[in-house]
Amino acid sequence: MRRSLTIGIAGTGGDGVVVLGTLLQQLAASQGYFSQMPKFYGAQIRGGGSAVKLSVDAEGSSLPKDSLDILVCFDWGKYLEFQKELPPRADTLVLYENAPPKEIDLPEKSFKIDFSGVSQKATGAPRSKNIVVLGLLNRILALQEDRVKTAIDNNTELKLLKKTFPALEAGGHLLAELSFPELRLSPVHTALPKVIIDGNTAVAKAAIRAGSRAFFGYPITPASEIMDEMQDELARGKGAFLQAEDEIASACLAIGASLTGAKPLTSTSGPGFALMTESMVLASSAEIPLVIVDVQRCGPSTGIPSKSEQSDLNHAIYGGHGDAPRVVIAPYDVEGCYRLLIECINIAQYYQTLAVFLSDQWLGQTPVATNDDFLKKEYAIQELKRPAGKDLEDYRRYRLTEDSISPMSVVGDPGLVYQTTGLSHNEKGRPAFDFETNQRMHEKRWHKLAPLCRRDDLVKVVGKEECSRGIITWGSSAQVVIDTIKEFELEDKVKLCIPELICPLPDKVERFVKASQKLLVIEMNYSGQLYRYLRSQIDLPPNTKTYNRAGGRPFSRKELTGPIMEIIR
Repeated sequence: MRRSLTIGIAGTGGDGVVVLGTLLQQLAASQGYFSQMPKFYGAQIRGGGSAVKLSVDAEGSSLPKDSLDILVCFDWGKYLEFQKELPPRADTLVLYENAPPKEIDLPEKSFKIDFSGVSQKATGAPRSKNIVVLGLLNRILALQEDRVKTAIDNNTELKLLKKTFPALEAGGHLLAELSFPELRLSPVHTALPKVIIDGNTAVAKAAIRAGSRAFFGYPITPASEIMDEMQDELARGKGAFLQAEDEIASACLAIGASLTGAKPLTSTSGPGFALMTESMVLASSAEIPLVIVDVQRCGPSTGIPSKSEQSDLNHAIYGGHGDAPRVVIAPYDVEGCYRLLIECINIAQYYQTLAVFLSDQWLGQTPVATNDDFLKKEYAIQELKRPAGKDLEDYRRYRLTEDSISPMSVVGDPGLVYQTTGLSHNEKGRPAFDFETNQRMHEKRWHKLAPLCRRDDLVKVVGKEECSRGIITWGSSAQVVIDTIKEFELEDKVKLCIPELICPLPDKVERFVKASQKLLVIEMNYSGQLYRYLRSQIDLPPNTKTYNRAGGRPFSRKELTGPIMEIIR
């Protein structure tokens, strides 16, 4: 038996590749298995090829392996587009429908199966061939048949299988006709069903949990699912939802909603994030809570909309004219997408500031089957600091306080009138252009964020403190770094730092760096943006190394082993 298996599926539009992967993940999750399923597809609106890479694990939510245990191919021409993401091994089990081209050297355990013909015979049409494969994979993995039937009866997302059950059964019967190798999954420790959730869905659910009842956005890959989820939630009478004409309007509407006391949210990706720049600095200057979720994709410009990259960090930290302080938070897993979005909204409210939430395509669109503990946990919810006492007698919107955070009234508060503007302003919010006032307001906006540097809880450190070799990484890249360290048993030789709060940079990161004789910074962007930012904030060891490249293909364990072993040596 195997603790985990990685299954790759590739085909063209209409083959049902994503449906097959999704149904298999749901059936495995219903029996208590963990999983992750990144999807690979082109930038076209419709058609083209698609692929999924599903890991099924009995013990934890691990990433898919570099190479496949099982490959299912409906179309070899489309498979070649994803071959680097779905590489087979010599012992990979390959199930295919049509003969491969000459350049593909099939492993020994390869079987040509007429899935369309089996579907035609079972259902009267060839279109259920993906369900035939699902039935076969169920048997190969030895998922419990009685629990499969129970899941189909009770799970609304599996209702498709009620109509195509003959194809599912026909696929299961194929196992007896062919000589397949043993690929049975180990039983799970607990058979409690797992919840399936991706980062974009987690963000939307977290926004509702944090009290966000206003969403403004514009559809863009790979962030559109956040907009869809928020529409579903807010359409039930819970708040306001508006698809704006563009991202400029989306951010401006969010600022307007914030002035009424709402906790607005807007989401986008690279090109839309660039359009929000002027709104970003307005929120910073006027001290208006604003949360922007940026689900990063390959850039620059339109780039590769459907592929992951971590190249918006510079814009998140520095984007805009003038000195405009802001907060930048980056999760590295689906649990972090939920927990940290709540934190992001809390910070924006408490500090009355711009907060940028940097997700990426991998995090946003990869469904993960995992325990639902983080969805049930109690989270503290922060509200605006509102005027009271003496503030009501002589209200000054930008009063210079000890913590530099001024009480904020909202539209409709009786008797509390103030002016808000992007111009340099005084304590009452009125335009003021003298040097002294301008200097004080700059100090106020920057100083109020200083306590965030002491948020040690927003920096994850893995490994032994006494290790002299350190790695710093961020975002979804952290997942494969963690798995690489575990797979090659390097826990005693290297320690890992993952800053979830990136700006302002927590002091804990500097302490980690000072305790490291050698340092490696790993990130998925061409110019090494995190590395350059770290250099601007703290003194890095003289022999600091970097491993960075453009996005478009996920990091593999094999790829990262070289640079990690180099700093260990």
